[in-house]
Amino acid sequence: MSESPKASDASSSAAPEEPVVGILGAGRAGTAFARTLLRAGMAVDIASTRPPRALQHHLKIYAPGAQPVHAEDIAARARNSSGIIILAVPQEELDELDPDWVANTVLVDATNTWQDELLPGWLQAAVDEQLPTSMALAGRFGAARVVKALNHIAHADFDDAARPGADLSGRRALAVAGDDESARGLVMGLLFRMGFDPVSVGSLAAGRIMEPDGPLFNRPLRREDILHYAR
Repeated sequence: MSESPKASDASSSAAPEEPVVGILGAGRAGTAFARTLLRAGMAVDIASTRPPRALQHHLKIYAPGAQPVHAEDIAARARNSSGIIILAVPQEELDELDPDWVANTVLVDATNTWQDELLPGWLQAAVDEQLPTSMALAGRFGAARVVKALNHIAHADFDDAARPGADLSGRRALAVAGDDESARGLVMGLLFRMGFDPVSVGSLAAGRIMEPDGPLFNRPLRREDILHYAR
C-alpha cells in the first residue's frame, strides 16, 4: 500500500457529526464491514492499494457512502472519533502497511492465515511457533492497541447476519479478544451497534479459538456457544 503522501483536506480534519471508523482493505470483507457500519449510522473511511480517485467507483458499487482515502490518512478522522481502524487486508500484504498509519488507534485484526499465502517473515515465525497471529500483529503494530474480532464470520454472511436494533436474543454472537480491556470494550460496543452480540473471550492469546482451525470459525453462534469454547 505504498501511496505518495497527501495532506488531508480541511473537511477530513473537521470534527465529524457521526462516529468515523477507518477500514484498511476494500475487498469483499472490507466493503461488507463498511456497508454494515454505514447502515448503523457510522461514517466510514476506507483505503486500499488503489488511490482514492481510482477507488471511488468501486465503493459506489460495493459500499456506497464510504469515503475513499489514502492509506496513510486512514486514522486522521478516526482518532478524533471512534478511535477504531479495521484491518481487512490479506496477511501476505501486511508488510506494505506502515505501523505509523495506525498509531494511537484501536486496530481490529479481522485477518486470517490461509495455507496458500506467502506470509511476511515476522508473521510466519509466529505461525511456526503456533502462536495466535494477532499476537504477532500486536508486536508489529506496537503503537496501536490490537483487538481480534470480525474474522470468524464469512463476508458473504455479514450483511444478513447483522441485525442493528433487533432483540439481542436473535443476534449472531461474535467473539472479541484483546489484552487491553478498554480497547476490547470499544470494539464490543462497535459490534453491538453494528447488530451483533459481542462476547469477550479474554486476551489476544485466547483468540486462537477464532482462527480458521478453531471451533468458532465460520459457524453461526450464540453467546453460550462462544462462552463454552472460551473456558
